[in-house]
Amino acid sequence: MDVIFFAANNDCDFSSFEDIPESSILGGGNFTKDHIGDLLSCFKCASSALSDSLWLLPLSFSEELATINDNKLKDIAGYWSEEGSWENTKVNSMDLVGHLLELKYAYLQHSDKRIFALFQ
Repeated sequence: MDVIFFAANNDCDFSSFEDIPESSILGGGNFTKDHIGDLLSCFKCASSALSDSLWLLPLSFSEELATINDNKLKDIAGYWSEEGSWENTKVNSMDLVGHLLELKYAYLQHSDKRIFALFQ
């Protein structure tokens, strides 16, 4: 499943990738909802599902992501790679680090907005 992370105001209601302004896109990849749920659990939080395909990520996740030390983010990616959703896959924790760093640094330009995940 493809997912795009993007920054928007709380009242966002996008339903397709084409709806998202390119300047709001923070990153993405081939992640399942379980993968993203496990990522959020590594940050000790959970998302709010606005629809089956649109999730609003918690403010605590956004705030921590924006301020976390890159080495700590690397550790979180390691924990994430060991979560159940990655079982029987050959996920590389360094690939996950890359996704998280991309998300972090792209979000810094939009820190006045919320992070959403749109699945397709």
